[in-house]
Amino acid sequence: MANSEDRYSLESVKQDVKSFFQDGSHWAYQYGSKATSCSNDSVFYKKQIQVIFEDQYPHDITGKAVNELIADRFLRSDERSYGKGMRTIFVRRRDLRYKATEIKRRLEIMTDFSDDEVNDGCGKYAEILFLHVFEKNRFEIIARDANSYRKRKWTKSDRNLDFIIRKDAIAYGVEIKNTFDYMEPDEFADKIEMCRHLGLIPLFPLRCPSESQFRAMKAANGLALKFKARIFPPGHQKLVTQIWNTFRLPVTIWETIPPASEKQLLSFHQRQTTQP
Repeated sequence: MANSEDRYSLESVKQDVKSFFQDGSHWAYQYGSKATSCSNDSVFYKKQIQVIFEDQYPHDITGKAVNELIADRFLRSDERSYGKGMRTIFVRRRDLRYKATEIKRRLEIMTDFSDDEVNDGCGKYAEILFLHVFEKNRFEIIARDANSYRKRKWTKSDRNLDFIIRKDAIAYGVEIKNTFDYMEPDEFADKIEMCRHLGLIPLFPLRCPSESQFRAMKAANGLALKFKARIFPPGHQKLVTQIWNTFRLPVTIWETIPPASEKQLLSFHQRQTTQP
């Protein structure tokens, strides 16, 4: 993957984001089904824009572009609190009338999908789905919530890996993240180092790794397995529909991991078996 600075400038990202707020036919509105309450005339929160643009630009670059559009007075910003002590910044085109009712409705939905119980359920459900894929493909589950392997123990921090798995005498350290945010950089680096210390190949199914995380994983001879949409358990269809229609955020309900992701996992393992 090319470095971001080789593919675009902050100014070009800024112009693309500006077009997103002006043009209802912008590319970001074209993928997937129509989101009934999300258009260029809507109000957006900052992280939402970063996620919508993440296949093109890293979150931090998009965030800087939004900040500059606020400073240029093209966008108007409103900081709000929601849920348990969380805060966010909403933005809209400056020429739009005040959006108090729209912001209130969005805060209600954000509170629902940011709830601790919902977050915990989404995280555990993603682990269950990937565990099923491992077992289906005859990976041995060596340990769960583990920081030791074959008489080696990680003591640099109190963090654990979600799973340690093994197949064909090849052992992997598995960490699964099912969130809109990138995996925290310090945690990512810590767990890559943990895998190295324990003699494990890092295998991290992540909703969306950052560009730097893709590069770091490649350097560690591991796999950042991107699955793109935040996975919700069955029973959350109403919430998933609300999130898509209101925010155009990538969300889904899966009963199994899609064949494409499973194939990527198995192809990666096959390459490990042929390493000299």
